[in-house]
Amino acid sequence: MRRNYTIAIVGGGASGVGLAARMVEALPIGLSTANLSIALFDARGCQGGNAYADDTPSNLMNTTCGAIDRGFGGAFSFLGWASENPHRWRPLLGERTLDTQAYVPRPVVGRYLADLLANARQKAAGRRLELDAIAEEVVDIEPPDTPERNYSVHTESGTCFEARYIYLALGHLDRVKSEDYQYQDRYYHNPYPISRLIEEIPRDAAVGIIGTRLSAIDVTLGLAGAGHAGEVVCVSRGGRLPAVRADQGKHEFRNLEREDLFKELKGRRTKLRLADVATMIGSEIEYAEGRRVELGDIVRDDVSPVEYYEREIALARGRTRPWQAVLYATNRNIDLLWHHLAEEDKRLLMSEWLNDWLTYRASIPRENAERILGLMKSGRLQVRRGASGFEYDDATGNFNMLLDADEAVPVQYLVAATGSASRIEDADSDLMGNLLARGLVRPHRYGGVDCRFENGQVIPRDDADTADTRMFALGPLTSGVYFFTTALEIIQRQAAQRTLDLAFMLGVEWLDLPETEAWVDARQAGQLERTEEAPVPHDEGPDLLERLVADNRLDLIDFEQLHLLNDQIPDGEFQVPDRDTKTA
Repeated sequence: MRRNYTIAIVGGGASGVGLAARMVEALPIGLSTANLSIALFDARGCQGGNAYADDTPSNLMNTTCGAIDRGFGGAFSFLGWASENPHRWRPLLGERTLDTQAYVPRPVVGRYLADLLANARQKAAGRRLELDAIAEEVVDIEPPDTPERNYSVHTESGTCFEARYIYLALGHLDRVKSEDYQYQDRYYHNPYPISRLIEEIPRDAAVGIIGTRLSAIDVTLGLAGAGHAGEVVCVSRGGRLPAVRADQGKHEFRNLEREDLFKELKGRRTKLRLADVATMIGSEIEYAEGRRVELGDIVRDDVSPVEYYEREIALARGRTRPWQAVLYATNRNIDLLWHHLAEEDKRLLMSEWLNDWLTYRASIPRENAERILGLMKSGRLQVRRGASGFEYDDATGNFNMLLDADEAVPVQYLVAATGSASRIEDADSDLMGNLLARGLVRPHRYGGVDCRFENGQVIPRDDADTADTRMFALGPLTSGVYFFTTALEIIQRQAAQRTLDLAFMLGVEWLDLPETEAWVDARQAGQLERTEEAPVPHDEGPDLLERLVADNRLDLIDFEQLHLLNDQIPDGEFQVPDRDTKTA
């Protein structure tokens, strides 16, 4: 196993595997990428991370196969893979078919990601690149002390690797335990894998679930599907279940497509307000629905969970819900709207409206909603609001779920299904703790790590002693900067942009090499001698590429020309030196 790499990607879930595959697929082949090597680190062996690991097939994706394919629709597309490899997904789907409107178990996506990585590794060899999957957990990253040196990547086994560029693709991070009850044997701090809960929780036990959204649905249906007969109680502050998805197509915006919106917001002199965003999205919903839609037509928090799901299922059965198509289409522009939103409105959105957004944006398939409704009607499932705390009762050996009305609901087992740690300071991660201590990352006020909106470059702490910043992030770790980052389509857009930026950075590094400068000067001198034109002194004006990078104006770089620069220079005209000390 080699120890020096050009690129280290930390995390083998959808973000990390998607980025590695994109780099292999899209990086230009030329002198600046000669001998390029990529290391993909993941303790579990790059099998899709927590979200898509092998688990019970009741864990359905909350998006259709067609939407997954739009995210992973390149040369090794999701639907293309499914068509050619039915043996990989058929055991998890039973009699269900797989088409653009189907909802598949998340383990199917995990198997696809594993095959996508294998395909990328095979393709890398044919493109003179190297892609290694390293089944080790990264626990620390040491910064270079000079721009010429590399990062040192330390793993749990004590092995040290080096890399020129670092990409953090850590996915969702568990919260650190902070309450006494969380250290009891019958408490589960992470609900996944659901198969572990099925194996360890007795079928007649009373189970409490902290949370009422997607992870809580996974736990409830996983237990019920395995024959659990005891009572299950889901609690949260609002007691809101996810909305139910209807059959729907892809919405094409009239005025909010990404390129048009980018141009409009770039020339805007004032920040967006929430009222502006509501008007934009409301106009698109009215266009999609063919009528004016009021918020009260969608949001219903004045009915019981049973009544709510009876209504949701009836509205979703055999018809479209165009407003949902509009909300899902915001995958294409939600980061731009968030970036240009006024700071006071960002605070208001995060404090007052985030739960509503997640309830109606992260909806679930109708078949899962019907099963949840059946469990509620049979009395096997309760969904309660007003959660105020949790405790362990030593006298009874039960957990108490405390509700606002001075009510305590006793359960024998307690499962936390509240999602990941949005604040990196609260994450149960040795790597994140060490990066914070070194000042290589700083928390974003709205969650995740702080990074530059334009390219995902991680921003270190102000007083950090770092000689260079060649560390980037993507996926859920960037939620504070981009707001909504869990959709596969969004993750793949980030991966495509990171790859484009990397191609530029590698090209700039190559152009900065002394031997490259001498080669370019010789070529220019020969051309000028033939045309009898006087050369322009190099120091008469600022270097354009340098100025654009310094001013963070990467949008003005002609990446197509950079691609040509790599492809069109014959290898025989320039000898690539051994650059292990600079770009290993």
